[in-house]
Amino acid sequence: MGLEKLNLKGLYDSDADDLLLDFYIPVLKESIDYKRIAGYFSSNSLAIAAKGISKFIQNGGKMYLIANVILSSDDQEVIKKTISEKEIEILDEIETMEDAVKKGHLRLLAWMLKNGNIEIRIAKVQNGIEHKKKGILEDLEGNIISFSGSDNETVSGWLFNHEDFHVFCSWIDGDKERHLNPDIVSFEKLWNDETNAVRIFNVSDAFKFGLIKSAPKDEEEFRTLSNEMAEEAMKNSRLKKMQPKSVTEKPLRDNLFKFLRPYQNDAINRWESNGHMGILEMATGTGKTFTAIAAIERYLNEKKKGVVVIVAPKQLLVSQWSNELKKLGFSNVIEVMKNSSVWKKDLKGAILKVDLGHEKEVIAVATYASFCTDNFISTIRSTNTKPLLICDEMHNSWAPKYRQGLINSYESRLGLSATPERYMDEKGTEDMQKYFGNIVYTFGISEAIPEYLVPYEYHAEIVELTADEKYEYEELTSEISIRIATNNGEVDDVTFLKILKRSKIVINSDSKWPAFENILDSLPNLKRTLIYCSDKQIGRVLEILHSRKIYAHKITYKESLKQREEIIESFISDDYKAIVAIKVLDEGIDVPGIERAIILSSSGNPIEYVQRRGRILRRSEGKEFATVYDILIFPWKIIPQEISKSELSLLRKEMKRIDEFVNSSKNPLEVMNKIVKYKTLLNLR
Repeated sequence: MGLEKLNLKGLYDSDADDLLLDFYIPVLKESIDYKRIAGYFSSNSLAIAAKGISKFIQNGGKMYLIANVILSSDDQEVIKKTISEKEIEILDEIETMEDAVKKGHLRLLAWMLKNGNIEIRIAKVQNGIEHKKKGILEDLEGNIISFSGSDNETVSGWLFNHEDFHVFCSWIDGDKERHLNPDIVSFEKLWNDETNAVRIFNVSDAFKFGLIKSAPKDEEEFRTLSNEMAEEAMKNSRLKKMQPKSVTEKPLRDNLFKFLRPYQNDAINRWESNGHMGILEMATGTGKTFTAIAAIERYLNEKKKGVVVIVAPKQLLVSQWSNELKKLGFSNVIEVMKNSSVWKKDLKGAILKVDLGHEKEVIAVATYASFCTDNFISTIRSTNTKPLLICDEMHNSWAPKYRQGLINSYESRLGLSATPERYMDEKGTEDMQKYFGNIVYTFGISEAIPEYLVPYEYHAEIVELTADEKYEYEELTSEISIRIATNNGEVDDVTFLKILKRSKIVINSDSKWPAFENILDSLPNLKRTLIYCSDKQIGRVLEILHSRKIYAHKITYKESLKQREEIIESFISDDYKAIVAIKVLDEGIDVPGIERAIILSSSGNPIEYVQRRGRILRRSEGKEFATVYDILIFPWKIIPQEISKSELSLLRKEMKRIDEFVNSSKNPLEVMNKIVKYKTLLNLR
């Protein structure tokens, strides 16, 4: 993305800004070069230097750190001796250190030293200290920023002190010549020991070696440690935000933009730059709804008046959108669901008032089923105000029935989805994305963890089809192959039904039940758990939970909207320890506080399992971590001599899901060790 796209402010003040989340971590993630003058030469200043550094290292970044030491003598040998003593003191302190956070950061810094990602030099000022607090960062595209002010490179400096600092950018007129270039020259002269008042010394090889001994042993351990340290930083930052204030400001319509995260602001900018057209591909749980509402407000401010249509897959999601809009201060919101007699008159009247200039705006929030009806389409076509269309979970929009609602009247369009593709529909995906103006912004799950989504562990329970199931699976595979071959590669209705029947063998395999029971056995205090299963499995799942005195409730399409809301409320208050769902909670519906998911049944559709993971990783008060248990069907546990194409196909489908879940988890080695022989097999095939 680059530093230029971060929309950096000229001044950051800890009274209004989160210095760590709003500035320090975002700029490090985009940088490849970081020059820092950072106060005192101590284990504390060294430790905090590694904060938020994991992505910086992935970029191949290098840090140049100048730390201060107070000395009264100018004698070279005395200075070197004193610095050496200070180095020994720091190494001794590390050995006995009880502060796990500080020790963790020092181990990250040791990794940087070991891999050449940092150089440390010591500034010595006669009868004083090197008191500059300055940082200079550069990205891959050559964009440069500098920051200077009261902030020091310490835990308190970034998290708790009352601090402020100014930021100067190479792409802003006047900043480069007046501030940035002098900062760069000043640092280079200091680093190269070319100033009159300050002397610069290298740290010793012995110190480097002593620190490196505490470095993580490999890249996997480094990644795990950096996730833990980043998670701790996020927790401290949230604790700071939770400290009581005389007045706690809440997001409202007139202050929405103060609450936008940097990436959300960037997403809106990209959409606006594309002529109010485009798709935001943002990980589930990263605030697509809030981003879209802020985009609506900016759009209405620019256009002075507007008709806005928001479309969502389900009634519960429509209600969530409507409630959120009203909570933020949007008053003219009309829900469009089911019977048109309920909403048609209100919507037509509201649109007429906007057209005549009597009202500033109207926002219609509709289900896809209502959005594509003749009544709704004719109502939208009646306005002379060009409407804005927002499609949530927009991969639904191109279904044959729903895309009838995607009329040309919508000159401004915004698509929202973590997965803006049509499953097994390449042409449909291409046409859908073209209609919305293509993907203009992407914010993936690896970027969102741990700042905006909680870290998670992924545990895979691998089971194999029973003998009878395997026989039926092979028989159906043979029949499907023959039918497709005789139909010139086409899948007719009969063949499709056979494919569906074969997939249900995997989904409903009896071999999953012992694995499910084993997972429950390992969780003596099961609560805040979401269990995904098929319609055939749901009854038995509830029986097993109730037999264990685990209070749970199902959510399916059969429950009314009011019943679903009541069930979710009971789950949030811990009256229900688990919710058992089929697909109702897959898309967009917010269920705060989920800490664990058990996936008893899942399709091969990435849209489904990516959405499910996102449900679980949403942040909520007191939630710092999540766990996913996934029951996977493999053709066999012991690889046989003869392997059929259908077995390989099943293996590839399950492996694709594993890869998606493992990549961003905290414990990738645990699952990878289980499947390495299967991965090797697929690579050979």
